[in-house]
This record gives sequence, structure tokens and C-alpha cells, in this order.
Amino acid sequence: MTINASSKFIKDLKSIPSPVFYIFAAVALFCTFFVCGFSVASVFTAMFLLLLVACACSDINAGIVPDIVVIAIAVLGIVNFLVLEPFTVASFISHLIGAVCISVPMLLISLIVRGAFGGGDIKLMAAAGLYLGWQLTLAGAFIGMFVSGFYGIYLLVFKKAGKKSKIKLAPFLSFGLSIAALFGDLLLFLFVSL
Repeated sequence: MTINASSKFIKDLKSIPSPVFYIFAAVALFCTFFVCGFSVASVFTAMFLLLLVACACSDINAGIVPDIVVIAIAVLGIVNFLVLEPFTVASFISHLIGAVCISVPMLLISLIVRGAFGGGDIKLMAAAGLYLGWQLTLAGAFIGMFVSGFYGIYLLVFKKAGKKSKIKLAPFLSFGLSIAALFGDLLLFLFVSL
């Protein structure tokens, strides 16, 4: 790693700490252990949620999603798969599909509509998809995009932004992915029931 790359990582990490980060990190930890109990799986879920909070806060504070945090999510996804899940081809494929099912369409849309999605948002969805698998990734992306749509409507109605304004998407994606990580079984049941 070159000196420029390491200084970029350090600069990116400096964009995370803020009162918002500490508040939401505490909320994420509380929610994880309240919903999932205390187990090895809940520790992985807590780490995943903390990394999502870091991505969201960095996007709010500096407009970036740090590459080092995205890499940490991807590594956590691989370790989670190797440690907690019984290895099956179906499970392995589910996680690989999770890495591309949202990120690749986002990338293609960004190539067609310049600036539709930021590169950090695309990388975040790829890494989170590797952690969650395709079903929960779809559910999390749907929730995040749905909430961001309502936020966009709010901004337009109350004239806080124009039609060309950009919304920082990582906080919304992180919210949706957190809901999917915490309530995945319930979400899948609800989606299948519809």
C-alpha cells in the first residue's frame, strides 16, 4: 500500500466520528442484542450494523463511503459465511448473487444516467450483499430506497431541495440493510406471504 492510499484511508476514517455516529452505534448495539440475544451470530450482526453506521455517518459528514469500511463489510461477510453457515453450494451462490443483485444494476444505471448512484453506494451494496445473501439484500435495498423516496418527496414538497438535488443514499441503504439483518426471517415471511 502506498503512502497516498494509506493517507486516503486515514482521511476517510476521520469522516466517521461524530455525535451522530456514537448515538446510532449505541442504538445499533442495543437493537442487535435486544432482537438477536447474545450469541456468536449476534456479535457478527452487531459488527455489521456498526460498519453500516460508519458508512452512513461518513456519507452524512463528508459525502463519502470509506473504502476501508466497505472492505471490512466484505471480509466480515466472508468470515460470517465460513464460521456460521453450513457450507452448501446453494448458500455460497446466494451470497455471490447477493453481491451483484443490487450493485450491478446500480452500476449500469449510473453508467446510463450519470451520477444516479455514487461509487461508494454501489460498493456498499456489493459488500453488504456478500454478507446478507441475495434475498435479504433485495429486501434491505427495497426498504432503503423506499425510505429515501419518501425523504426526497419531503424535500421537494417543503422546497428544501430542487429536482436536480442529490440525496446522500448510504444512510438510507444502511437503514434498510440493518432492518434486513435484524428482521430477515420476518421480512422474508412477509414478502413470501404477499
